[in-house]
Amino acid sequence: MSNQLTRLRNTSTFILDLDGTVYLSNTLLPGAREFLEYLKSSGRRYVFITNNSSRTAEEYVEKLTRLGISATLDNVYTSLDATLAWLAKQEGRKVFAVGTPSFVAKVAASGYEIVDHDPDWVLLGFDTTITYEKIRLAAKALMGRARFVATHPDITCPTADGSVPDTGSFIKLFEAATGKSPIICGKPFPAMVEGALGRLGGLPETAAIIGDRLYTDMAMGRASGILAVLVLSGETKRPDVATAPPEHKPDLVFDNLAGVLAALKG
Repeated sequence: MSNQLTRLRNTSTFILDLDGTVYLSNTLLPGAREFLEYLKSSGRRYVFITNNSSRTAEEYVEKLTRLGISATLDNVYTSLDATLAWLAKQEGRKVFAVGTPSFVAKVAASGYEIVDHDPDWVLLGFDTTITYEKIRLAAKALMGRARFVATHPDITCPTADGSVPDTGSFIKLFEAATGKSPIICGKPFPAMVEGALGRLGGLPETAAIIGDRLYTDMAMGRASGILAVLVLSGETKRPDVATAPPEHKPDLVFDNLAGVLAALKG
């Protein structure tokens, strides 16, 4: 047995990406339910982690429950949660939030004043309700004094109908229009691992991340020193692994969570 397979079987806390790993749109991916049931029955802990900030943690709990997956707020950690934790340590409470209605409501509920003009921060999430007026106001603020923060760098988001533009695409638009680049708080930055493990009290040396993206999930695993497990059920295809830079290379590769489960069981 390889050293990495030994690490996998000794893992006690799993950090699980959602889109492209556990489900695609509203359909569970092969092996997802059985994998999670096995983790629970074998006494292992898991936390769901996602860069997709179009939904709040509360909405992810609702979606997972609807799909028949057991989840609570204690084991869901989003890029918006990580961003709000980072913003809490910064100065400035006036925010122009580019995001879905629930995203904006979550920012407001966290103690920020939501404004359209002269904000301290432009906060960019995965806004599936984006309009030209939002783009115009955000760009105007960024060309003024506003500082720029974004939840995550994903260029596209996998869906059942194919990939769609995500926050990383919006970032490039604002960079081109304003010359400003954002602070990014979601994956691949290790603060996401710290926040996720903090939910369950897990330790990095006995943790693994399972995800479908090389430049976020695998990069974060490598940077954090935890086991990086790639599944090919989302964005990444097998030829991409061969050409990935060393800092994005997974430790283990499986077709989907059914393959991870088979390896865990030996």
